[in-house]
Amino acid sequence: MGTQPSTPQPPASAAPGSGAAPALYPKFSAAEFARRHAAAQALLEREGLAAIAVYGNSSMSRHAQADQMWLSGFFGNRNNYVAMANGAAPVLFAQTHNHVPNAREMASVETRWGGADSGRTLAQFLLDSGVRSGVLGYVGEVPAADWLTWQSLLPGWTLRDVTASFRTLRLVKSDEEIEWLRRGAQLTDIALEALIAGARAGLQEWELGALVDRAAAAAGGLPHLCYLSSGGQDEAAACVPRQNLTQRRLRRGDVINNEISVSWWGYSGQIQRPIFVGEAPGPRYRDLCAVALESYQRGVEVLRAGATSEDVLDAAEVIHQRGYTINDAYLHGFAVGLLPPSLNTRRTAKGRAAAPFVFEPNMCVVLQPNVVTEDEQCGVQLGNLLRITATGTECLHAVPLRHFVTA
Repeated sequence: MGTQPSTPQPPASAAPGSGAAPALYPKFSAAEFARRHAAAQALLEREGLAAIAVYGNSSMSRHAQADQMWLSGFFGNRNNYVAMANGAAPVLFAQTHNHVPNAREMASVETRWGGADSGRTLAQFLLDSGVRSGVLGYVGEVPAADWLTWQSLLPGWTLRDVTASFRTLRLVKSDEEIEWLRRGAQLTDIALEALIAGARAGLQEWELGALVDRAAAAAGGLPHLCYLSSGGQDEAAACVPRQNLTQRRLRRGDVINNEISVSWWGYSGQIQRPIFVGEAPGPRYRDLCAVALESYQRGVEVLRAGATSEDVLDAAEVIHQRGYTINDAYLHGFAVGLLPPSLNTRRTAKGRAAAPFVFEPNMCVVLQPNVVTEDEQCGVQLGNLLRITATGTECLHAVPLRHFVTA
C-alpha cells in the first residue's frame, strides 16, 4: 500500500523558558510561500496581467478557499480574496470583520479587512497600487456583484478569468505539501476505521456520519466530506455514496458505500471501501467488488510520470468489458479540493471530453472506480489518494485495499 503515512502532530510548542508563544496553527515555511508567490508572479508575467484577484468561499467545508489559501495560508470562511499587483507581494482581504484577527494569526501574508464591499475594496487597492489600467486576472467563482463593481470602478481595465491557468500552479505538490497530505490521509484512515468498527444493524445513517466525525476530531482532523449510502444487497439501492445522510436504519447483510475525506488544515486524504454489515457479500456484490479491484489495479499499473489521460481511459475500459458502467469519476486530481484531470470512461464522458493530460511527479490523484450496474440499481466504490512518482504511484492510505465485513 506504499509509504506509511506519518502520524499527525499538533503545532509545535515553544521550548520551555524560551519566552516564545506556542504556535497556534501549523504553517508552511517561508521558503514554501516564497515558491508559491514566485510562481504566481511568473503567471502574471506570462499572462500579461497587471494584477490578480484570487477568490475563496466556504463551500464544500471551506475547500473552495483552496486558491486563496495556497497564496495566503488562511483556511477561512465566508468570502475572502488575495490580491497581487504585478511585482508586489500578495495581500489577503478577509471580508468578515470579526474573522480578520484569526486570519492574521493563520496567514503568512499581510492581512486586511475586506471592507463592507469586497469588490469595491479590491478595486481601490488596485488603484492605490499605482497601476491605472491593464488586465485584471481573476480566479474562482467571483460573485457577479464584485465583477460588475470592478467593471464600473476600473475604467480602462480588462477582466479575464485565469482560474484554469492559476490552478496549474497547484498541480505539482511540494515536499511540504506531500507531508501535509500524508497527515490528511492518516486522519482519513482513522475515520474510516471508526466507521468499519462501529457500523452495525440498527444504526441510522446519520449515526454513521457521527462515528466518522468524532474519530476525525479526536485525532486532530477537520471535516471535509463524509458521503455514504446503505442498502440491502437484494434490493435497489444507491449505486454511489450519497452527499446527504438519510434516516435509514442499517440491517444485517446491508452494503455501505462511502467516500471519506478528513483534512490536516485543508490537506485531505480521500478513501472509499465497501462495507458489508454482518454478512459477506453475495454473488452480485462479490463480482462488483472484484471488478472494482481489477479496474483499480489496472489504473495503478499505468499511472506514473509521463503517463497520459489516454492511458487511464484505456485502463478504465475493463469496467465496460465486464458488463458494468460507472456513475462517479474514475480518477480526479486532488489536494485542497478538486483539481484536473477529471476522467470518467470514454463511454460515460457525458459530453465533457477530457483535455489531453500528462501526469508529472508529485501530482496527486484519487483513483476511485465506482462500478455500477447499467440500471444504476447497485454498485460499489473502491479508491485511494495516490502520489504520482517517476516509476509509478505512492498510496497515501494504509487501510487494506479490499471490502470489509463488520462483526
